[in-house]
Amino acid sequence: MSRLILGNCLDTLVRLPDKSVDLLCTDPPYGIGFVKSGHIWSTKFTPKKWDNAIPPKVYFDEMLRVSKHQVIWGGNHFTHYLPPSRCWLVWWKNDGLPCATFADCELAWTSFDKPAQVFNSRWRGFVRDSKELRVGHPTQKALEVMKWCITSFSKPGDIILDPFLGSGTTAVAAKLLGRNYIGVEQDAEYMEMARERLRRATPANDNRRKA
Repeated sequence: MSRLILGNCLDTLVRLPDKSVDLLCTDPPYGIGFVKSGHIWSTKFTPKKWDNAIPPKVYFDEMLRVSKHQVIWGGNHFTHYLPPSRCWLVWWKNDGLPCATFADCELAWTSFDKPAQVFNSRWRGFVRDSKELRVGHPTQKALEVMKWCITSFSKPGDIILDPFLGSGTTAVAAKLLGRNYIGVEQDAEYMEMARERLRRATPANDNRRKA
């Protein structure tokens, strides 16, 4: 049931039936040109152009069509595409120290009619609560954040879709939590990162299950 697809996600989205996915959980490009230089702070990455602009509205229309529920990170960049929501998610990353370089939090729009929620996980430069390895993706999300989303808004056996898969964090979280996943990524370098992370991801490596 679970699968990864290399290619433009719109090509996949238009082929999926209405409401065939239980939860869309994704982090689309924000259009802020974050990765074009090939380095972020002291870390080097392959220069890319995928963050030069946000995806067109048709991508969001298709994402909402094919999924029953949605969690879209960076939703504050896409409010002109999305309906109002009272259930915004806040990933609070601040470690309590003053800093003008890193954002204190990130926001996700959701389709749920629930109160807003906050998840605390430090992620400021090299100061991080998450223990997973950094791979060669400049905007890698914390695994614990994506596990929080999937645990909060889906159940075991559900299908989780991430059409902007990147290095595969959503798919890894889904696998560890007993969900099926569909991940789409158009960059072959990132897809290989995702495949390798999924090869390593087993319930035995899930720290929370060990506790």
